[in-house]
Amino acid sequence: MDALRQRGRIVVETRRYGNVYAVDRDSLEIPQAQGLVPVVHIGNVADLRTLLNRAPTAWLRVLLWVPREVCEARSRQRGDVDTPKRLTAWDETAQDLLDSDLRGLFDLVVRTDRVDAGTASKEIATAVDGPVRPLPPEELRASLALAPPEPPGV
Repeated sequence: MDALRQRGRIVVETRRYGNVYAVDRDSLEIPQAQGLVPVVHIGNVADLRTLLNRAPTAWLRVLLWVPREVCEARSRQRGDVDTPKRLTAWDETAQDLLDSDLRGLFDLVVRTDRVDAGTASKEIATAVDGPVRPLPPEELRASLALAPPEPPGV
């Protein structure tokens, strides 16, 4: 990681679950040069904005989402030993989406509790090939079943 940082190849770096995750600039630029579409998993709004600022390109920004209870059930079905940490991450992500400026940030929301993997893939591929418009924050939060924060004094 240090060598990649020194060469300026780390676009964004995240710490979660006691691990460090990074996006290497080459993992974006090499596929693009070959006419391919790189896929990046980003877990919070600040890191997504960092990616968009440091790796400007025509990104399709897809938010994959499940309700908390589905996240928990899937984690337990997989036998994850870190389900409580995953639920903490879900809570942090939900709060991040409620607290952040989401204008112009996501083009598509895929609720994986409502569609299977094949349908989700088709929705994303269609969006890659077609014109997209960023979702308004209210529409985005409604599709996630997240309510905006209450104004003070309400």
